Amino acid sequence: MSLKTMNKPKQQHAVGPEVQRELQYQQWKKLTAEARKAQLKRKHSFMVLSIEGKAKQGKSGLGLDLRTDKEIKDGAILRFLDFDDGAEVTWKSCWDSDPNIYVYCPNHHNTDGTENYALTMQNALNFIRETEEMIADKNTNVRAFVMDGMDKWNDCATNKLRYEINKGDRKKMTNPISPTAYGARNIDHNEVFISALKLQCDKVFITHLKPTFGDHMNPTPTGFVANWNKDVPDKMMQMISIRDESVGNNTKYVARLKASKTNPSMVGKTWTIFESNSKEAKWNGIPALRKREI
Repeated sequence: MSLKTMNKPKQQHAVGPEVQRELQYQQWKKLTAEARKAQLKRKHSFMVLSIEGKAKQGKSGLGLDLRTDKEIKDGAILRFLDFDDGAEVTWKSCWDSDPNIYVYCPNHHNTDGTENYALTMQNALNFIRETEEMIADKNTNVRAFVMDGMDKWNDCATNKLRYEINKGDRKKMTNPISPTAYGARNIDHNEVFISALKLQCDKVFITHLKPTFGDHMNPTPTGFVANWNKDVPDKMMQMISIRDESVGNNTKYVARLKASKTNPSMVGKTWTIFESNSKEAKWNGIPALRKREI
């Protein structure tokens, strides 16, 4: 055998489609077996909860109040993706900056103060990926993931589209765009939303309400609805709405369970989550939410 023959690299044989399908099938079997094992081990199905309400009525407070006293004592972790950029104040003042609650605002601004929509999106995806890695770590107990400000994220995805269509000219971002162009916006929105949905823990998605109008000539709202991207509601397993029942100086915020695929018998139940008067203020939250009973 010549030296030339000895040094000749072995040829790489192309894998045929049948072999590729078999390899993919075996990989699928392995992954689904692991997922099934984890599914059977869980005592509860993962919560996929939406919370809707007007500003400053306790939505973020409920998102921060998902753990039982025992879970808090045991160091259960809450991951909070805050597009609304308002939960940190509540975390510091009402939760004593609990280190097991990580409130993160992904909104990225350039040096001139304008928002960098692409980096905001990437920051959100990175936070979700880090959460996924923490869940995979058996030494880490991630209790839940919260995405606050879903309406703000939808606005960001829309502005990202407008910015790209207008080639970075912010003065033109208010120009009308074709309805068909919104498909690209929905792709960006859902990349973040679906990535969060796939997390193997309880998930909570929070949004504000937006007004509805019966007549475009009449500026008076006829009602209010949740400000979601159209793809969000159908993915929810449980839905909570918050309303203001304050009278005079007595403040009262009430949460109502609008829907639940896991406990339909509780649909319609209400809880006074916060109440205050001239003498005192009291946060009640929802005990059934902490215990995964809804």
